[in-house]
Amino acid sequence: MKRTAIIFEKFISYRMLLLFGVLFIFSFTACKKEQLNISSGISFSTDTLSFDTLFSTLGSTTRFFTIKNTHKQAIKISNIQLAGGITSPYRINVDGDAGTSFNDIEIPAKDSIYVFVEVTINPTAANLPFIVEDSVLFQTNGILQQVQLNAYGQNAHFFNGDSIENNTVWNDDLPYVILNYLQIKSGASLSIQAGCDVYFGSNAALLVEGDLNVNGTDTSNMVTFRGVRLDKDIADRSYDDFPGQYAGVFFLRNSNGNIEYLNMRNSLYGINVGNIKTSDDPDENLAALQAMSISNAPTLTIKNSKIYNHAFYGLFGFLGKIYAENTLIYNCGKNVVGLFDGGDYQFLNCTFYNRSSAYISHAKEPLLYMNDYFKIGDNTYVIADAATAIFENCIVSGTLEEEIIKDDITQNPLSISMSFDHCVVKTKESLNAPTFLNCKNENPVFKDIFKNDFHLKSTSPCVGFSTSNFPIIDIDGFARANTPTDCGAYIFQ
Repeated sequence: MKRTAIIFEKFISYRMLLLFGVLFIFSFTACKKEQLNISSGISFSTDTLSFDTLFSTLGSTTRFFTIKNTHKQAIKISNIQLAGGITSPYRINVDGDAGTSFNDIEIPAKDSIYVFVEVTINPTAANLPFIVEDSVLFQTNGILQQVQLNAYGQNAHFFNGDSIENNTVWNDDLPYVILNYLQIKSGASLSIQAGCDVYFGSNAALLVEGDLNVNGTDTSNMVTFRGVRLDKDIADRSYDDFPGQYAGVFFLRNSNGNIEYLNMRNSLYGINVGNIKTSDDPDENLAALQAMSISNAPTLTIKNSKIYNHAFYGLFGFLGKIYAENTLIYNCGKNVVGLFDGGDYQFLNCTFYNRSSAYISHAKEPLLYMNDYFKIGDNTYVIADAATAIFENCIVSGTLEEEIIKDDITQNPLSISMSFDHCVVKTKESLNAPTFLNCKNENPVFKDIFKNDFHLKSTSPCVGFSTSNFPIIDIDGFARANTPTDCGAYIFQ
C-alpha cells in the first residue's frame, strides 16, 4: 500500500512537472509574441491608389492596397485615418472593418493586411474631367506615413427612366449617361451629334418608338455607345473589355433610325430592329407579335459604323428593315448578325467576323443566322410575310466551319431568299447560284485578328473583288478609286 502511494505521488509529481513545463512554454511563447517592433514604420504595395475617370454621383469599383510588415517582429499601427474623415468622397475598409479611423492595428511579423477603397464623386461646374484627392494616414512608432488617393471625376447629362417627347439634339459638351432606360416617344426624334459619348449603366436601354439619328462625321468624330464604367475591376482589368454591361438599343415597330459613324460596344443585345412594345398582359404581347408585318417594321440605315464585343448579338433583326454599308461587326457571343422572323435586309461592303476571346465563346452559334418564323407555342408560330437578305461585296468569316445558317420553316410558303454576290464567306455549302454568285470560300487575310485589325493584307482574296456597286469611300474615308474595288468595309492600303 505504501509502495502504491509512493508511485502515485511520483505520478502526480511528473504530471505537475509536465503541466508546469507546458505553462512555461506557453508563457514564453506569449511573452515572445508580445514583443513588438517599436522603432520602424510599415510598407505599402503602392504609395498612390488611382481611380480612372468616374462620373459624378456614380460609385466606383473597389480597389485596394496592402499594408506590409516586412520585419521579424510584430508591429502595431497606432492609428489609421482617412484624412478627409466623414466628409471625404472616399470610403475605406481596413482588414474587414469599415470606418474612417482605426486604432491599434497589429500586423504579425512578415505578414500584411488589406485596405479596400471606394469613391463617389460629387458634381461640380466643370465640363472637363477634374481630380478628387484624399489620403490614408498611418501613425506607427511615431512615424507618419500616407497613401495618396486620386480619382478623376467627370460631370455628365444624366437620364434615369426618362422620355424624349419632342425633337431633341444632343451636342458634344458633356457625356450623356443613361441609367435604367431612355425612351424616344413616337413622333419625337433624338439627334446625337458628332463626338458625343453616350454611356449606359447596368442593364440600361435606349428604346426608340420615334426617330433616332446618329450624326458622326468620320472615324475621328464618331458617336460612342458603351458601358458607364471607365475604371478597372479589382483584378485591374478594364471594364471597357467586358461584354454585357448594358441592354442595348431597341427600335420598336414603326420606328426609324439613321446611323452614321457609330462606335458601339459591350452591350448584351447590340442594335435590335423590330421589337414589340411589351406590356404586363401576356394576351396583349401575343396580339402585338401576331400583328407584326413588314408594313409596320422599323427601318434602320447604318453606315460607316463599328459594332463589337456584345454578349449576344451585334445586329439583331426581328421582321425589320435594315440597310447597312461600310460597317464592321465582330466578336459577339451568339450571332454577329441574327435575323429572326424574316424581314428585309441589304448589306453592302460590310465586314462580319467572329471568334472566341477571353470573354466571348464562339463555339456553336454561327456568325450569321436567319429564319422566317418566331415560335410562340408548342405548335404556334408567327410566320414572316417577307424574308429577304442580300449581301454584296461583304466578308462573312469566322472560326467555325459553318458561319452561315438559313433556317426555313415548312409552314411558311415564302421561304427565305438569301443571296451573296462577290462575297468572301466561310461555309460548308457549295458556292452555287442562286445563293452564292461569284463568291470565294477563303481566308480573308486580315492584318491581325487578335488585335481586331480587319484591314486587308496585300494577299487578301478580298482585294480587287467586288461588283460595280459600292460606296465611294471605305469606312476610314479612303476613296474607292478602282473598279472593281475591294470587298468588305476597308480597302487595301
